[in-house]
Amino acid sequence: MVNSILLEALTEVFKPLGFRKKSANWYRVSGDLYCVVGVQESNWDESCYVNIGFAPAVAVKAGWLPESKCPVRFRADAITSISREGLDLLSGEVAEAHGEVGLRVDLVEKVAYPVVRVVNSIESIQDLKSFLRTSVSDQVFIHREIRDELLAEG
Repeated sequence: MVNSILLEALTEVFKPLGFRKKSANWYRVSGDLYCVVGVQESNWDESCYVNIGFAPAVAVKAGWLPESKCPVRFRADAITSISREGLDLLSGEVAEAHGEVGLRVDLVEKVAYPVVRVVNSIESIQDLKSFLRTSVSDQVFIHREIRDELLAEG
């Protein structure tokens, strides 16, 4: 249940910003960066995860690159502006207690908007570098090809 409602909530906020949808993913090139946001269902229960990936735009062939191939990637729970309450909405048990209408409203407000505010504000390597320093936990994968550039001082 939470997965399908989250997909609707994300579509509501990403589509007006020029993101395109492919399966359970929204993606776009903005500035010199490619961004993809994907919803992944849990293998163990009714929970789901929001995965976010960034790549230099020049590395993206045919306009699409899955999050798993992005040199910078993390889950929404690494974003410091997303509350514990918002992350708990991605859990199957918490979602069922809300009911569909309440869950949709809360997912838009507490998950979709915070994610879109982050990804919409990052259009360059410098923006991504700043974000990684100030607004995300240490739970970020940064491929070695881009690590030095993103972690360098200045």
